[in-house]
Amino acid sequence: MAEATPEMQVLGRVPSGLYIVTAENGGQKAGFLASWVVQAGFMPPAITLAVKQDRPIMRQMARGALFALNILGQADKAIMGRFARGFEIGQDPFEGSNIERTVNNTPFLPDALGFMECRVLRVMEPSTEHNVISAEIIGGRMLKEGEPWVHVRKSGERY
Repeated sequence: MAEATPEMQVLGRVPSGLYIVTAENGGQKAGFLASWVVQAGFMPPAITLAVKQDRPIMRQMARGALFALNILGQADKAIMGRFARGFEIGQDPFEGSNIERTVNNTPFLPDALGFMECRVLRVMEPSTEHNVISAEIIGGRMLKEGEPWVHVRKSGERY
């Protein structure tokens, strides 16, 4: 692979956290590793999340859909590894994972640092690869103490 251009090298140095998104809408379960998340509002509290368009979870992300954004800590390598490999359609992404549910029945990972329960406000398609989901935070809490996992890439050309 050719060396990254200077702008792609600097883009890759934008730090991000590591998160696991979990959802179950319409009987479909989904879970995946995410890193492109940012706070997007105070009132209501909101986030934006970039999701690759071909991810199975995109079938669930209509306005009003619920999901949990689980915050990984530096010590959560086992959780990250389980979700980083991805899942085939129809495969249960929660199998072998410790899962609990909110009062709205949204699945979350009780072994993560914390989680935010989110409701989709809108889905935007700003690129040919990723959609941006805007979501309001309707619940959540810290689950344990620890430092969040911060991720810095070598290049903005790949994860």
